[in-house]
Amino acid sequence: MNDLGLLSTLADLEALLAELGHGKSLLFRGVQDSRYQLVPSIGRRTLIGDSSPTRVEKRILRLFKESALPHLGFTPRTDWEWLAVAQHHGLPTRLLDWTTNPLVAIYFATEFPHEGSSRIFVYSGRETVDQDARPDPFSVRSVLRFRPPHLDSRVIAQGSTFTIHPSPRSPFDSKDVSYVDIPLASRRDLRRKLFKIGVSRKTLFPGLDGLAQDLDWLHTDRH
Repeated sequence: MNDLGLLSTLADLEALLAELGHGKSLLFRGVQDSRYQLVPSIGRRTLIGDSSPTRVEKRILRLFKESALPHLGFTPRTDWEWLAVAQHHGLPTRLLDWTTNPLVAIYFATEFPHEGSSRIFVYSGRETVDQDARPDPFSVRSVLRFRPPHLDSRVIAQGSTFTIHPSPRSPFDSKDVSYVDIPLASRRDLRRKLFKIGVSRKTLFPGLDGLAQDLDWLHTDRH
């Protein structure tokens, strides 16, 4: 994993992208605490039961599928789509969220108060899962990109994509992963600059909830 230094301003982001190469297909993940590692949500949970972790993971996905359809406006066609829907709605899975938009990653890194530095991970690996050749997500044996279906407007607004992790309890470390840290002193200013250029809760979470949360942040001591 490569250390790219510090990101304190949006000008630093422009310089970073120039260094990495504008033409590259990069993914970005913003985390609030620079100590966080790249571990999917299922790998951060303590699972109940004496079955293998993969068996428990498959079971909770199956239970999700059995009860989710009345709440969806469409029927997922494949297990890959089901996994993306489950991840999108908060079920712990072996997927890790990324974005194609570095500004979105900075937003998620700076969205909530935190007394420390934040981090932006950059992933340059380009191998993407072939869903036709690998219809079972649990059969994947290496970390691959997975582009989710357009589940709703949030997926589009956030430039969402995933990586899938066959060993979800092991922190992902690769030569294709770099990171840049946002110092504590720069977090609030970056959040405000993002708001001015239209990257906010309202734009990333279209709907009344996003609007209300933006207004709360803008007009209270959360600003």
